[in-house]
Amino acid sequence: MPQTFTVARVGDLTEGRVKVVRAGTSPIALVLAGGVYRAFSNVCRHRGGPVGEGDVDPAEGTLTCPWHGWQYELLTGKALLNPLARLDVYKVEVVGDEIRVTL
Repeated sequence: MPQTFTVARVGDLTEGRVKVVRAGTSPIALVLAGGVYRAFSNVCRHRGGPVGEGDVDPAEGTLTCPWHGWQYELLTGKALLNPLARLDVYKVEVVGDEIRVTL
């Protein structure tokens, strides 16, 4: 059964940045790019690196893992090097000034 968690507040992230937050016990990579919040699992499919410590390129629409440079599409979570590998993508909604993620 899906659960929704408040993970941050509007203003906690700046444009083009990623931040690690918690939804219950799950670490989540929360991204603000193009004025849209997106949430992903914080575990790179390559070697388990912390994608939430990586870089966002809003122009390219990618999130890059800091360990080995694997890149993921911000829209789908799909890995550019291996389209069969993808990050889990979670629903994000903004209610008032709360950013909520549904797992």
